Amino acid sequence: MDKETMDMFQTIIDQLHKMDTRLDKMDTRLDKMDNRMEVIEVRQNKMHEQLNELQLSQKLFEMNANKKLARLQDGMDTVEEILKMHELIPG
Repeated sequence: MDKETMDMFQTIIDQLHKMDTRLDKMDTRLDKMDNRMEVIEVRQNKMHEQLNELQLSQKLFEMNANKKLARLQDGMDTVEEILKMHELIPG
């Protein structure tokens, strides 16, 4: 090969080396982004579990509150009937 062709190949090789270096840096950045995304996914999954637990707790609270309110209303109905029987309130 002549000198001119060798210089041209060397220039191409140098440029390819620069491109390879840039791609390596990009790959490193993408790896960091992948790691961050994995952390975000773990956090999101944890928050999803916590939200599900909170929803379950809220539903249990509502169910218990409704039962207790129904019992309280039954008690109030009983008191009202007793007061009516003794003519302490108009019936």
